[in-house]
Amino acid sequence: MRGKWEVVGSLGKADGDGILGDMFGCPLLVWNPNRCRETPPLQCPHVEVKYDAEWISLLMMKMKNTTHTCQEIACRLEYDVMTCNVTTLINEQPSNATSSNADKYWLSTIHNIVMMSGRSGDDAPGRRIGSSTAATMSTTPSERRRSLSLRSLLICVNVFLAAIFITTLFSGIRLTNNYEGAHKDNNAGVFRNILDESISAGTRGGSSSSGGHIITTLENDLKQEKEKTKKLEETIATLMQQQGAAQNSAAETDSSSSNLFQQQLLESYKKQINQNHNSKNKQDLCSILLPKPTPTTLFLWSHHMPNILNATKHWSDRESFQFHDFTALLLHFLTPDRLQRSVKTLPLDWTPVERSLNVIQRRLHFLQSEMERYRQMNHLQPKDAIPLEAMKKINEDPKAPRKLNLLIMGGSVTMGVVCHINPVNAKGPNRRDGAWPARLNHFLINLFHGMELINLQTMALGGTNTETAITMWDYSLLAGDIPYPDILINAYATNDMHWNSMQDAIARNQTLEQSLYKLSQEFIRMVMTPKKSCRHAPPMLLYLDDYLGNEQNEVLTTLASSQTINLMSSYYGIGSISYADAVRDIVYGDTKEWWLSSQWYEGGKYIRGVHPHMGTHIAMAWVVAFNLFNLVTTYCSLPEIETQSATDTIRRLHAGTERNNKGEWDYGYQSVNGLPPLQAAKKLGGGPREKPRGIPPPLTHDLSLEHISDEWREDSVENAPLWKTIPECLAEGHFDDAIDHDSLPKPCLFSWVVNMERFLDKPKGLNNKLKPYLTSNSGWSAEADNNKLGWVPSSGLGSKFTLEFKKVAQPVHMMTWMIMRSYGEKWDGSKLKVEAWSGENLLARDEIVGFHDKKTSETYNIKMKLFDQESDSIGIPPGSDLKVTFELVGGTTFKISGMAICDH
Repeated sequence: MRGKWEVVGSLGKADGDGILGDMFGCPLLVWNPNRCRETPPLQCPHVEVKYDAEWISLLMMKMKNTTHTCQEIACRLEYDVMTCNVTTLINEQPSNATSSNADKYWLSTIHNIVMMSGRSGDDAPGRRIGSSTAATMSTTPSERRRSLSLRSLLICVNVFLAAIFITTLFSGIRLTNNYEGAHKDNNAGVFRNILDESISAGTRGGSSSSGGHIITTLENDLKQEKEKTKKLEETIATLMQQQGAAQNSAAETDSSSSNLFQQQLLESYKKQINQNHNSKNKQDLCSILLPKPTPTTLFLWSHHMPNILNATKHWSDRESFQFHDFTALLLHFLTPDRLQRSVKTLPLDWTPVERSLNVIQRRLHFLQSEMERYRQMNHLQPKDAIPLEAMKKINEDPKAPRKLNLLIMGGSVTMGVVCHINPVNAKGPNRRDGAWPARLNHFLINLFHGMELINLQTMALGGTNTETAITMWDYSLLAGDIPYPDILINAYATNDMHWNSMQDAIARNQTLEQSLYKLSQEFIRMVMTPKKSCRHAPPMLLYLDDYLGNEQNEVLTTLASSQTINLMSSYYGIGSISYADAVRDIVYGDTKEWWLSSQWYEGGKYIRGVHPHMGTHIAMAWVVAFNLFNLVTTYCSLPEIETQSATDTIRRLHAGTERNNKGEWDYGYQSVNGLPPLQAAKKLGGGPREKPRGIPPPLTHDLSLEHISDEWREDSVENAPLWKTIPECLAEGHFDDAIDHDSLPKPCLFSWVVNMERFLDKPKGLNNKLKPYLTSNSGWSAEADNNKLGWVPSSGLGSKFTLEFKKVAQPVHMMTWMIMRSYGEKWDGSKLKVEAWSGENLLARDEIVGFHDKKTSETYNIKMKLFDQESDSIGIPPGSDLKVTFELVGGTTFKISGMAICDH
């Protein structure tokens, strides 16, 4: 190897393999591999030698009185290491360290220190690794310097303490001799007494003033040395604590630092928003809140585990955090890489994410300003927490911009059935507060210092699946207090795989896979088709695969839901999440565990388990939160684009961005993000045409590659008014829906679903809902047997009731009844006759069965199409009257759990 350290000037930056400064009287040296002597490529197989500028500087400090130049020292060091001469000097100390061997001696000493400190890493030039040290642990340069400093300090302390001991010993001996000369009869134990207490010349009867002076001097010296020793011990303890903190910082983070991440985010936001407030530059939440380049969610989650743990604390467990260890163990199992596995597909069109971040930005700016005003008025520091009551008033301020609307639709798992079961105690939050949607809501609020940025709503009903969701979305059966969602999560995977769903598929002569395929596609197409142009753009639809149950015993069959969700999400370009894939290997590795799935064994016997316990609900809240954060960081990583919009919001380049050049299709090319302008020397043909707006054609067995483009374009032209872009809507004078939504169009004359509205979870609320239209009733009432609310015939066979709607304000074409079917003697033969009349004209008649052979209860949707035979028309026009009669004609009971009388 050839090389040499050359003088290049004073201390500063330079290119090269290493740098030496003039801190020890040497000029700046840079390693020049093309100079210095040539040495054979020898190896030192049993020695690890590592060195860099720090160690060479230490060598020069020891040799600064020798005649060697800095260049000679550097070359000698490289030469000695290369030729293994240093290995012969390890642990050897020459009897006379002359100038000729001083350099080698100190080189050996430095090498020993290096070996003891365990330095390793690629940052040390000239690194040689032998077989005996191949497994040396890698540390950072700062940790190595701290480790060396600590060891050096310990050596100095040991030498210092030894010197104190020797000095004390000789002083004591001399003192003892003095006392022996003056008090031979009183010499026993005097030296011991000197070390234990203060003795003056008078107390011992001595006449020598010099003896008293010696005692006083020794006492003072000992006291000073003890103080010095104590300070040194404290310094050592502090260094050791610092070293331990560097290695275990995550484990030793105290409660005061648990809010560091949130505070950093808020301080960053405050700083940037103030800067942008006074500038004319466009902005978005990404440029305000996150650094550039944007960190990944995986990075953020991995480096803020204490914050994640504390934010997970349930509000009912705020005082004692009795579930601390259970939560920490779950976080141990749900490693960041597992959470990353839960991200299955990302949306093709990121426009809904853009709208969602605009909503959050407006509200966050308002809340931050109000919080700052409150702190100023109450003389609080920026990091002081605001009292809960004050924070509640800030969140509920009517002047505050709206929250981001997040709607979760699901069945009994989403409701939180048995979510209280845990390994800590027999108590836990009830299903409303302990289910994963409620935990997700608490988690997000806690993570952002009590700021409520998201309005999270849940529409969950036991025994329902995606088929029910289709009806509720189609007829806008959202409760009155549930606004149109910006984000919609389908969480029906478990119920879609339920044994009841399998039986329904068999009854329709379908396989479970075919049924899942049909229902999923129908729901996706319905949600992704705008309800109203410009004012009700499709929400960001996310599918959650939460099924990790044993409704089927064959493992391959249990994957049917995951496969369907993945297929539909990929085809339609929507986001999908899989809690199941995040923990599947853990559960399959031990099917008797019940922290991350439902309980499959009871008393050693394999049983059918549907509903998971508390651990799963905590973990699912993390999975959904991670995926929401991942959408944000991914979107914020996209390049910015120039827009002609009058708004102050940045837009980002993605697959859903409409890009035209003066109205002419040029493949959507823009010279942004490092792309050069096109030379336009020749128009290049054969590229793709502008993608049709809207969603692609239905995925059926008949859809062919030959015709898919034509079918898509025909549908796009036919429904063009529905697919207007944000700039087009703003150009027409529509407000940005990030500010507010119009009320949903109501296609139904009358509708309700139990447990879906705030007051429809008790019999009194249902009675009040029906009362305005109930013109006659003989034996029907609202009851909640087995916690399942419904409208039932309490008088048994022959019970009747009638609903009447006078001069309807909209056309009515369809009636849908949500009824519960059950089993057993009580339900045997259950049958309800329903008739619809308009004046004297019979529009529809049907007899609905209320029992089945399945050993469970489930909800069914029964549709009745209205047809006026007199006028040969479908349904009734506005201004007509409608009367619907119900009579129990079979069995002793029946249950209606929802109604929808609608225009389609």
